[in-house]
Amino acid sequence: MRFVLSRTEDIIAAVVTAGVGSFIVIEAGGYRMGTLTSMGPGYFPTILGWTMIALAALILVTSRPTEVLRLPGHRELRGMLLVAASFGGFALTIERFGMIPAVTLAVFLAALASERNKLWMAAALGLGSAITCALIFRVGLGLQIEAF
Repeated sequence: MRFVLSRTEDIIAAVVTAGVGSFIVIEAGGYRMGTLTSMGPGYFPTILGWTMIALAALILVTSRPTEVLRLPGHRELRGMLLVAASFGGFALTIERFGMIPAVTLAVFLAALASERNKLWMAAALGLGSAITCALIFRVGLGLQIEAF
């Protein structure tokens, strides 16, 4: 029992990863798989889900006991919250405001997760990433993604 308790972080990570992977595999099961040369809409999500399940098993197999279970400090908590906020901000702004504001916000918040990044640097990274995405997806690939 002590061995299991000393691996709590790895076990939680493996269970969450396997759960998400299983959900993806189950949801992708309703779509046509196709073949390797003619992939259907369920092909990539199924491969992704099984890969996540395999990675979860790898996490469990390679996990080692830790000496002390420590709670995340101020720096780690700041990083986790800002990265989570960047995902949420992107999801909430992509349809309403378009790709450029959504990417700018997401990269800006994710860049602020590191204490080494200054405010102006995070803003520059956000704008640069958004412009690069617009050039790649709208101009280069010709996708019909709303810029604003």
